[in-house]
Amino acid sequence: MKNRFQELRRSTWSMPDGKQKLAVLEEMIRVADRYMTEEEAYHVRMDYSNAAPECGCPERMLVSFSWCLSKFEKNPGAYSNFYIMWHYKWVLGYVWRIPELSLEQIERIYEDFKEKCIAYGYSLRVYYQKRVSLMLWQGKLAEAADYYKSWRAAKRDSLSDCSACEQNMFGSYHFAINHHKKGLQSLKPILDGKLSCRSIPESTYSEMMMPLLKLGEYGRALETAKKAYRALKGPSYLEEYGTFLQFFTVTDMPKAVKLYEETIRLGLGSKVGWDRLQYMLSVRIFLKEWSKGKRRKKLAEAETVTLAWLDEEIERLAQAFNRRNGNTFVEDLVREKEKMAARLQAAYGT
Repeated sequence: MKNRFQELRRSTWSMPDGKQKLAVLEEMIRVADRYMTEEEAYHVRMDYSNAAPECGCPERMLVSFSWCLSKFEKNPGAYSNFYIMWHYKWVLGYVWRIPELSLEQIERIYEDFKEKCIAYGYSLRVYYQKRVSLMLWQGKLAEAADYYKSWRAAKRDSLSDCSACEQNMFGSYHFAINHHKKGLQSLKPILDGKLSCRSIPESTYSEMMMPLLKLGEYGRALETAKKAYRALKGPSYLEEYGTFLQFFTVTDMPKAVKLYEETIRLGLGSKVGWDRLQYMLSVRIFLKEWSKGKRRKKLAEAETVTLAWLDEEIERLAQAFNRRNGNTFVEDLVREKEKMAARLQAAYGT
């Protein structure tokens, strides 16, 4: 039975990303808990934690990872500290996106990760990197800037993201604080072909589209969008689909309609507040423009996804983050994004 279980486990590694893959892994967890060893239950849960974000359900990894972390802490010599820490840094990238988690809970998670980095001899580079996003999207820009400096100064080690991914994130940081030219400059080593990996430069292109529009580089933005759109596939890119939807609303309405039809059910199914908010905000920008014309076509989920429903859903999510963060940053961010969308539509709208 053990050999058959291992064969099934390996077969899941090549399954298409999606909820069916997670369902198979969930059944394997139940089998492992009932019939197999703790070690086998541990490793199949780690497989699940690895798959959940790629399948568009990152919130599901929190339960499986917590189980594994508990087993690791009780018997750290039995399991790889590198493997658990690599998964742990993914957790840091998602917990702030879930408004149901309090800042106190999130702080405990971050500090536990930091303590483990020190205990197992890892650099704090990843800790500082993840802190940047945590601060940025609470509107704490001065703190984000301090952590960005610490990130750049800390030494790289085996827990760090690859050089190409990090360079891409340097650009993302500058885009987030509206330093668009500096962001593009940060991406130059990637665009010049000096840095690349499995996801770079493909994901770099989607980062660049809106900053290029904002800088008035319309032609370059269109060319970049063509490269990015071809590479974007799978249920894990909800926030990026929202970026493309907003971009195509301005530049190519038929393509915006097609993208909306392809992704709206992913958006409705998302349980991660931040990703859902960003996507639905782009949907509202799209639907407002769509509604200005006389349209015969009935859009997918038209009975559910109305402007009135979007207003309520976006307000609900924004207020959830504001309550959690103790400020109005997310509400202000929503308002500013819609103002920018209106400016871009006036400048470039088709």
